Amino acid sequence: MPSAGEVDAKVRRLFTSNRAWLPYLMFGAAYAALFALGVYTEDNSVLALAWPANAFMLGMLVRFPLLARPPGWIACLVGFAIAVAIIGYGLPEGVRLGAYNFGIAAIGYILLTSFSRVDQRLQRPMSVFYLLAAVVPASLYAGVAGAALLGSLVSIPDAVNPFRYWFSVECLNQLAFLPMILTFPEEKHWPRHLPLTFHEQAPIIVLILSAAAGVLFGGLAALAFPVPALFLCAISYRVFPTAVLTFVYCAWTIIATTFDFVELSNADHSLVLSIAVGRALTILGPLIIATTTATRSEVLEQLRYLAAEREIVSHELEHRIKNLFALVNGLIGLSIKDNPDLRPLADTLRNRLVALQHAHGLIRSENTSPGTTSELTSLKELISVLLKPYEGSTGNQLVVDGDDAFIDRGTVTVLALVFHELATNSAKYGALSESDGILEVHISRKIDEVHIHWVEKSSGLSGQSEIVDSGFGSKLLDLTIKSQLRGIYTRNRKEGRVDIDISLPGKLFHYLPASR
Repeated sequence: MPSAGEVDAKVRRLFTSNRAWLPYLMFGAAYAALFALGVYTEDNSVLALAWPANAFMLGMLVRFPLLARPPGWIACLVGFAIAVAIIGYGLPEGVRLGAYNFGIAAIGYILLTSFSRVDQRLQRPMSVFYLLAAVVPASLYAGVAGAALLGSLVSIPDAVNPFRYWFSVECLNQLAFLPMILTFPEEKHWPRHLPLTFHEQAPIIVLILSAAAGVLFGGLAALAFPVPALFLCAISYRVFPTAVLTFVYCAWTIIATTFDFVELSNADHSLVLSIAVGRALTILGPLIIATTTATRSEVLEQLRYLAAEREIVSHELEHRIKNLFALVNGLIGLSIKDNPDLRPLADTLRNRLVALQHAHGLIRSENTSPGTTSELTSLKELISVLLKPYEGSTGNQLVVDGDDAFIDRGTVTVLALVFHELATNSAKYGALSESDGILEVHISRKIDEVHIHWVEKSSGLSGQSEIVDSGFGSKLLDLTIKSQLRGIYTRNRKEGRVDIDISLPGKLFHYLPASR
C-alpha cells in the first residue's frame, strides 16, 4: 500500500486533524447515495446500466490510500446498510447485495494495489492495460455473483443472459469512473490540467458540437459522432481532463438513449448491452492516447531541462578554458621578461595559442551570437581554422583544396569535433609531429555525398597504427561519423603515409553558387 506521503497534503492534514472522522463520513454517504441511484434506476433498460457505487468505492480506496484503512471500509458498509434499509430490502437481500458489491471492490482493490503507483495513476501507456487487467476480473466476478445472487432482486429481461448483463454493467461503470478518480490531480497541479484559454478549449467545443450533431441526426450511429472529438481531446489534454471527458461521453450516451435522442426504445436488451460494452471499450482509445501524449511531454520536458543544464556546463567549461589560455599567455610573457632573445619564439607560440583558442571555440554545442542562426559555414574554412594552430613556419605543411560545401550550425559542432580530433592525433603521432610532415585535405562533392580525403605524409608514421586505432579518437570517429552523421570512413596505412577517407550524406550540406 502506498505511504501517506503520496496523498495530497490537504487530505492528509484533514485525516490527521480533530475532524478525521469527516472524510470517512463523506465517503460512506457518497457510496450510499450512488448505491441508491443504481437501485432506483433498475427499471429503465438504459438507466439500469448506471451502477456507479462499486467503481466509486474502488477508485477512492486506490487513489486516497488513507480511505483504505478499516474505518473507510466500515464507513462504506454502514452507508450500504443504511441505504438497504431505506430502500426496503430485508437482511437476506442485503447480505446478497453486500456480497456482490464488496466482492467486486475487494477484487479490484487487491489487483490495482498490486501494481505500481505510476500504473495506478495511469501515468504511462501500459497503465491502461493494467487497469483493464483489474477491471476484467472484477467484472467477471460481477457476472458470476450477479447471476447467482441477484436474480430475484433485480429484474432482468428473460432474453438477456444474467452473466452477460452484470458483466457488461460493471465493466462499463468501472471503465467510466475509475480513470477519472485515479487520475484526480493534486491541488498544486490543477492549473496544468485546466484548459484556460480559448485555444485550449477548442477541442471541448468540437466535442460539444459533435454531440449536438449526433442528437440532430439521430439514429444508432449518432453515438459515434463524438468519438473523433474525444481523440482530439486526448491529444490536446492531460490524462485527467481526458478521463473526465470520456465519462461525460458515457453519461451523454445514457442520457441521449434514455430521452430517445437516439432511438433505442424498441431495441432489444442484447443490443443495449452490446452498445454499452462497445462504449466502454471506446473509452480505452482516448486514455491510451492521453497517457502516451503525457509521457512524451514529460520526456520532452526532461530533455529541455538536460539541454539547458548542458548549456550551462558548456558555458562554464568554455569560460575556464579561456582563462587557461590567458594564464598560459601570461606565463609566456613572464618567462621571456628577462630573456629578450626569446621574444620571437614567444610571439610564435602566442600566435599558435590564439589560433588554437579560435579553433577550440568552434567546438560548441550552440552558437550564442545574435543574428547567426541561419548563417552557413564553409567546410574548407572550418578545416583551415582547425588546422591553423599547426602550420609550420614555411606555411606549406598544410594543404586544403578541392570543392567546397556549406554546413549549418548544427553540423558545424560535430564536424569540428571530428577534424579537431584528427588534427590532434596528427600533431601527437602523425605528420604534424614531424618536421618534414605534410597534411593534405581534399574535398570533392557528388550528387548525394561529400567525400573528404585526409592524407598524411611523413617518414616517421610507421608506429601510429596501434595507438590511434585503440584510442579515444577512433571511438569518437565511430560515434560521430557513423552513428550521428550516418556516414562512413576508412583508414589505410602504408610506409610513410596515412589515408583517411570520409564519406558523408549530401543532405548535411548546402551548395551555394561559386560567386559567394
